[in-house]
Amino acid sequence: MSISEFEKQRQANIARNKELLRKLNLTELANEFGKSDNNIKPKPKPKNKPKPKVKIEKEAPIPLRRSRRIAGVKAEDTEANKELDKLDEEKLEKERLKALESVRLSDDLKLTEVISDVSVLDKLGKSFSMGDFFDEIKTKPLANKTIQQAREDMEKLSLYESFHPNHILLTTSRMTTIEFHPSNKRKVVFGGDTNGMLGIWAVDDDGDDEPAITRFNPHRKNIARIAVRPEALEEVVSCSYDGSIRTMDLTKNISKVIVEFDDQWGDASGISDFKFIDKNVGYLTTLNGEFAKFDLREDTIRRESCDVYRLHDKKIGYFSACPTDSNLVASASLDRTMRIWDLRMIRRQVWSDYEDAKGPQCIAAYRSRLSVSCTDWNKSGDIVCNGYDDSIRIFQMDKGEGILSYSKTLVKPEEGDVAENLNPDVTIKHNCQSGRWVSILKSRWQEDPMDGVEKFVIANMKKYFDIYSRDGTMLAHIGDENMTSVPAVCTFHPTENWVVGGNSSGKTFLLT
Repeated sequence: MSISEFEKQRQANIARNKELLRKLNLTELANEFGKSDNNIKPKPKPKNKPKPKVKIEKEAPIPLRRSRRIAGVKAEDTEANKELDKLDEEKLEKERLKALESVRLSDDLKLTEVISDVSVLDKLGKSFSMGDFFDEIKTKPLANKTIQQAREDMEKLSLYESFHPNHILLTTSRMTTIEFHPSNKRKVVFGGDTNGMLGIWAVDDDGDDEPAITRFNPHRKNIARIAVRPEALEEVVSCSYDGSIRTMDLTKNISKVIVEFDDQWGDASGISDFKFIDKNVGYLTTLNGEFAKFDLREDTIRRESCDVYRLHDKKIGYFSACPTDSNLVASASLDRTMRIWDLRMIRRQVWSDYEDAKGPQCIAAYRSRLSVSCTDWNKSGDIVCNGYDDSIRIFQMDKGEGILSYSKTLVKPEEGDVAENLNPDVTIKHNCQSGRWVSILKSRWQEDPMDGVEKFVIANMKKYFDIYSRDGTMLAHIGDENMTSVPAVCTFHPTENWVVGGNSSGKTFLLT
């Protein structure tokens, strides 16, 4: 018996539908559907109550979605499903952003909120720093020819080529501080790490097979700072969380203790920073917020022989003294403030939780949203600070005189209170979220720049060095394919345009 074309088409449709339902794992429904065959006679009505038919609900069409059947995607193909979902979401997001372009803006706005290229917004997350846009920034010429020349000079800096950074292990653990020797005749770099190791790299003495690095262990805990006194260029001085300041004589190969500092209960008080003011006087700060002034003419300096004051109730991570007036000191603390103190006015600190705490008058302060990591003072009187609020802030204080005049124009605080009255002159967006395995980022001025341009350097979490002038102009964003990690601790040579940085495993990056 011949089958008509219509019947052939009907059976082909049935076969196709059965296959589709089988792929959808609806085998029972497929069997039910397959019983509609040409050779089967109509069913007699069953005596028992018939089973309810399976009703297939048709889904309402979803806009902006592709048909997966047409795309040839199987139901169990989850990776393909995810890819289609991603395409759909991207299309919806593009249409949403396009619609937002016509919405009226209201309230105060940041510049990052009104960037004309919407795609740039993808870059403005927690990892965003101004240095990430340096290629766009440097295309605009600078009116100041001195700054323009400084930018050109900074862009000439390149990574030391004699050895790969992986082979320049100044320390063996996470580096916490790094410094140049002030000599401009020879390049000598010092680095300290979390285990109290101090490494010395005599760059000009490098051999053919390995860099000229010598390591010592003068401390047993984190080395917070290394310095060289102008009066004793052969001595390297370091402070540590073990509560000591030690000096190492490079000519006599001897390390001796200068300071052994304990807290009021007799336990070692971690020293977080120190400065030499002149050949006889030094300052130090501690992890519990204390500040001490000591006399270098004593053999071994202890708490009893120091003038000890309280500046904060929490850790002081860094401090600096005004270059033109050593009685003015700026401190950065875990308590989220940067404070400026006048050491000539000592009184009881009524704000402190410590009983009978005394200290200098706070004449100005800035409160941050999160902890302040660093505050550094340059010769022009500018203070730069940065912290975990992902910002670098510059306060232009006119060689220290601006602080006194500025504080006089405001309501005087009560005796011993903290005057939170500073507003930054420049604010720069910078990612400072270094986390547990990367040392805290700190912005550091070049002490006495030979080219006359005040500038500071700070590490970029994208594995770069960022360099800025005192007015916030970006001078350089320097990286290299061999810089495969963040140069978290970094500094300028005091006078030369040399930069060095260290990472979490002791590797060292030198730019000259």
